[in-house]
Amino acid sequence: MFRLFSCCGKKSTAVIDVVGDKSVAASDAPAVTAKNNGKIPWRYRLFGRPLTKINCIKNEKQSIITDSKPKKTATKPRWWCSWKKRCKVAPSPEEQSREEESDGTPHQAQVVDLQGQAEEEEQQTNDCSKTLKTLRHQQFCCLGLPNPVQICYMNSCLQSLLTLEDFIRDLDQQEQVWSLDPDSTIIKALMDISRSHFSVDRHHKLCLLAAFKKAVSLWNPEFKDLHQKDAHEFLTSVLDQMRCLGQQLQVLASSIGSTYSCPVEGHLVFKMQNTRTCKSCGAESTREEEFTHLSLDLVPAHGTVQQMLEHYLIETELDFTCECGATTSGQRSSFINLPRVLVLHLKRFRFSPTLELTKDNDPVVLSRDLVVPSSQGGGCYSLVSTINHIGGTVTSGHYISDGVDPDVGQEDPTDRWFTYNDAVVTETSGASVCERRERFSYILFYTRRVREQNCHM
Repeated sequence: MFRLFSCCGKKSTAVIDVVGDKSVAASDAPAVTAKNNGKIPWRYRLFGRPLTKINCIKNEKQSIITDSKPKKTATKPRWWCSWKKRCKVAPSPEEQSREEESDGTPHQAQVVDLQGQAEEEEQQTNDCSKTLKTLRHQQFCCLGLPNPVQICYMNSCLQSLLTLEDFIRDLDQQEQVWSLDPDSTIIKALMDISRSHFSVDRHHKLCLLAAFKKAVSLWNPEFKDLHQKDAHEFLTSVLDQMRCLGQQLQVLASSIGSTYSCPVEGHLVFKMQNTRTCKSCGAESTREEEFTHLSLDLVPAHGTVQQMLEHYLIETELDFTCECGATTSGQRSSFINLPRVLVLHLKRFRFSPTLELTKDNDPVVLSRDLVVPSSQGGGCYSLVSTINHIGGTVTSGHYISDGVDPDVGQEDPTDRWFTYNDAVVTETSGASVCERRERFSYILFYTRRVREQNCHM
């Protein structure tokens, strides 16, 4: 840059900066008040007045010609930067407020808006949760079965069977076979109830229950009247009738180029081996039997279901005359294979020494998990449903059922169950069921776990 100025001693009227091919006209430098009575300092006479910074000129008449090439900013020496830092002054309150407005932190108004949005979203979530709970309550309340007469024994058995999803699904998938057989009225009636489980039409459900009761009565006339019956006997009759249809339906399926697998056989039937040993000569004889359930004796003093099952499998004395002439033998039972669903009947009703039928109200500690041994390896089971008889005597009482929520699953941590008291359905938990049904549990349904690595044999 070259600076052109007039001769010494004369006041310059203009200063021209030459930067490359660009010329900038600058206004006269402001007069500087001299300390010596207004005289011009000698340095200004020799070297001229200093230029002011172009960026600070406030003359509106000034015209600035810009070039397409950017200007190079002169770098400050290090001593200047350090001195600037040392001499930095705190900003004024107005500048501080402007800096706060320009930074990324939210202002008070923005914070209020964010809080309002969060509260609105939380309210929407709560409203949605309340709506879902209301819909769910309305939904599971429809699962009840009406009881116009004394059919609570039948309703409780039906609710426990409907809890077995895999069992019901197998029946549903083979409809093309059993729907062609006029003798399969009991299967048709059961599936009609299953498909109308969520119906709110009470009259329709009554008609379906009447049809199911009639179908069972065709095979077993004992259940034709309207008197109270034993739930265990009714459940056994239903399973036996469905099982008897298996061979007939297999023949029908082969005639139409299909197959049929009895769900009772596939889910509930298992084999037991009874071994009899003479106490004198040691001779043994074995016999195999098929079961759809086991009947267990109660163990006094708060016995567990696991203890009752182990007591069933231990060896007991048997009066039997052997070929050697001995009259005492030992008999023990063992599982040959294990079912997918293990049904256990607790012997609460029994005959007294005077041949009077009485009820045993001793408490039973209900085991949520059950370990069952067999000759093919052990299995782990989980409790999924109970049938309970509430009442102190044989002639009076009421049947209700508890079952795990099918939508949750037996291994879900929420542990959500339902209590089916005819048409009234309430939500509960498995832990509550085990605590409240100690004196009333009558039939227990256990399903085998798919994952058994955590079982302790």
